[in-house]
Amino acid sequence: MHKIEAFLRPAALEDVQKALAGIGIAGMSVIEVRGFGRQRGHREVYRGAEYSVDFVPKIKVEIAVSDE
Repeated sequence: MHKIEAFLRPAALEDVQKALAGIGIAGMSVIEVRGFGRQRGHREVYRGAEYSVDFVPKIKVEIAVSDE
């Protein structure tokens, strides 16, 4: 038995879910998290004020699969 954990952009979740269903993976856990990787966050402007977004929204997917 193996546990697979992946961190994804929220927009990629639907494609990953369809791909896993296509290979017979029936269940998974999805958790909303915040973090950063290579992109290191970004700057946004809201009502004329600029601010830094250090942690961007991510989706954590956990799957338990058999050894086969």
